[in-house]
Amino acid sequence: MKQKESTPQIYSVSEITGDVKSILESAFDSIWIEGEISNLRIPGSQHAYFILKDNHSQIRCVLFKGFRAGLKFQPDDGDHVLLFGRVTVYESRGDYQVIVEHIEPKGLGALQKAFEKLKARLLQEGLFSEDMKKSIPQFPWRVGVVTSATGAAIRDIINIIQRRNPKVSILIYPVKVQGEGSAEEISDAIQQMNKVSGLDVLIVGRGGGSIEDLWAFNEEIVARAISKSTLPVVSAVGHEIDFTIADFVADLRAPTPSAAAELVVPMLDEQAKKLNMMTEQLLVFLQNKIQIYGDLLKRLMGRRFFKDPMHIMQPQVQHLDDLNNRLFRGLDQWVLVQQQKLSGMIQQLVQLTPAKNIRQLGEKKALFHHLLVQNVHSRMRFNREQFGGVLKNLNALSPLAILDRGYSITNFQGKALTQSERMTVGDSIKIRLAKGQLRCTVDEIIPSQEK
Repeated sequence: MKQKESTPQIYSVSEITGDVKSILESAFDSIWIEGEISNLRIPGSQHAYFILKDNHSQIRCVLFKGFRAGLKFQPDDGDHVLLFGRVTVYESRGDYQVIVEHIEPKGLGALQKAFEKLKARLLQEGLFSEDMKKSIPQFPWRVGVVTSATGAAIRDIINIIQRRNPKVSILIYPVKVQGEGSAEEISDAIQQMNKVSGLDVLIVGRGGGSIEDLWAFNEEIVARAISKSTLPVVSAVGHEIDFTIADFVADLRAPTPSAAAELVVPMLDEQAKKLNMMTEQLLVFLQNKIQIYGDLLKRLMGRRFFKDPMHIMQPQVQHLDDLNNRLFRGLDQWVLVQQQKLSGMIQQLVQLTPAKNIRQLGEKKALFHHLLVQNVHSRMRFNREQFGGVLKNLNALSPLAILDRGYSITNFQGKALTQSERMTVGDSIKIRLAKGQLRCTVDEIIPSQEK
C-alpha cells in the first residue's frame, strides 16, 4: 500500500522576509564592520543613507539622525571607516542592511579626522580669512570672559587683568568646557555676551588638556558663534602647543588664558609712563618748533620789506595806476566804437522800416477794391439782362402760356392723352384749362383723318 505524499509547506513573501530578519538580527545583533563609504545621501529628514563596500561586496547602511548628531566625525564618500551597528532586513524591499549606531575613521583617530575635515571645510568657507577678523581695542574698559567658573583659567585671567589695570571691569559667563553639551553652552554664552551693552572684547577659553578634553572648542557650533560675534573674540584654549578650531576662527589667538589677559589689557603703569614720555616729547617738540619759527620771524623782520614796506610797494602802486588808466582808456575807445556801430545799425533799420511798404500796399488795396466793386456790378447787370432773356424764352415755351391762348391738356389715367384710338365710350377724362379743370365722359370717338 502506497503512502500518501506529504503536502509541502508554502510560505508567503512576508513570512520568508520576517524569518530571515529574525535570523539575521539574532546572529548579528552588535557587530563592527570595516569598509569604504559610497553613495552617501542625506535627505531632508537628516538621516544618512550609504553603501559600505570592499573589493568584493557591498551592503546598505542607515545612520539615523539621532546617532549622527552624536558623532564627532561626519562621514563622506570615499572614507575608509569602522562602523558599529546591527544587521536587519528592510521588509518593504526585502533588502538586508545595517542600522549604524557609531562610526569612526579607519587609521587616524576619529577626533583627529573630524578636526581635519571641519578645519578644511571652514577654511574653504572663508571663516579663517584675515579679512573677517576684527581688531582688538587698545584700551578696553569692560572685558567679557566665557570659561569654566571653577578652573585655573578664570583665576589666572582675573588676577592678571586686575594686576595690569584694576580699573577694567570683568564680566564672567560660566560654562561647561568639556563633556556632553559643553559646545552648546559655549556657543550660547558667546551669543548672550554679544547682547550685553558696553563690552569691549570677549575672551573664550580654558586650560590645557587632551584632544578629548578640548573638543568642545573644535565643534562647528562654537566656530559659527565666534564667526558671527560682533565683539572681538580672543581664543585662549589649552597650552601653547594646543590648537583648536576656535583658535583659527577667533580674531586673535592667545597661547594660554594668562596670555589672553596680557594681550587684551595693557599695563596701566606702563601706559602712564608712555603717556608721560609722549607728553615730554611733545613739549620738547613744540619748544623746538617755537624756537625755529621765532628765529625765522626775527630774520624776516630784519629784512628791508618790514623796515620800509612803502619803498617796495611804491613801484607796484604806480604800476597799478598805469594799468588802471590804460584800462579806462581802452574802455572809452571800445564804447565809442560800439556807439558808432549802433548808429549805423539804426540807420539801416530806418531804411528798412516797413511803414513805407505798408502805405504803398494800402493804396494798392484801395485801388483793387474799387476795381473789384465795379467789376462785380458790371457782371451782375450782364447776368440780370441775360437771365431776363432766358426767362422770356421759358415763358414762351411754358405749357401755361399755351393754355392762356385757349388750348387745353387732356389726361387719362394720369397720363396726357394724345390719341383718340386709346379711348372707349364712357371713359372718364380730365381736362386742364388755363384756369380750372373739367372732368368729362367720352360719348363718341371720332377717328383721326390723318392717314
